[in-house]
Amino acid sequence: MRKKILVPLYPENRDLKALYHALALAERIQAKVFILLSRHLGNDQQINGWIEEVLMDVIHGACEEGLQVSYHIAEDGFEDEIINLVQSESIDLIVVSADESLMKASLQRIIPRVSSQIIQVKGKDKNSDTIK
Repeated sequence: MRKKILVPLYPENRDLKALYHALALAERIQAKVFILLSRHLGNDQQINGWIEEVLMDVIHGACEEGLQVSYHIAEDGFEDEIINLVQSESIDLIVVSADESLMKASLQRIIPRVSSQIIQVKGKDKNSDTIK
């Protein structure tokens, strides 16, 4: 059975290292990658258009390499959307950036509600940590 990896992203994130880490892992283990992007920031600002452009480029490149990538946008209730996607798609692994403060706060609230393993990807000078 094919493994499934979820990469939840807030639009404030200026670094896609978690996504690149997940794609590299998916290539090695033949997993399917799900990307979940929050549509709004906490202060209801619209999503930055640049991140969607970059994501489309990354997804297109990954698909050309033979990876399966599914892209989802969470309009409201980002944490609930993460939990719903984990449950409905039987997600095995959640990969997030360790440097993203909003994601850290969200993780603390969703960890008790998901059974998936969670990996936090750190910067180039640091290693990845598994937190669950």
